[in-house]
Amino acid sequence: MTWRELSDFLHLQRRAIEPRPVADFARIGEKRADTFKRLEKATRESLDEAVREFTKTKNWPALSDKQVTMLYLRLSYGVDLAMALSICKTGLFPTLKNRDSEMIQWLLNEAWDYPGQPHTLRLYSEKRRDFGNDPMRN
Repeated sequence: MTWRELSDFLHLQRRAIEPRPVADFARIGEKRADTFKRLEKATRESLDEAVREFTKTKNWPALSDKQVTMLYLRLSYGVDLAMALSICKTGLFPTLKNRDSEMIQWLLNEAWDYPGQPHTLRLYSEKRRDFGNDPMRN
């Protein structure tokens, strides 16, 4: 896959799931950023494994509501990053021929560690108005 094709593929995966807002998992008095950190810590290893399994089967294993929400955030970041790589004109980020599973794992696991997770945490740390049920904003 090219980076553009991968972005489109991950976008379709993201559209196929229905995440709950991060705020739905908040404890009483817990800030959204703290809820995000807690969910990330609780689901990190299992989602890393789910991504590895997905790259082999192209089917997601059964996931909990927390895992689905965090997968949605990983997919969102992966879609944007793959799109950015697809428009790079310098050739610094070539498509890895016949290595789709490695590209998916890199986007959803490794690039999520940095800069994906810190970037998303900053979104939750900023003071925002209520945006409804958008899991990217709650």
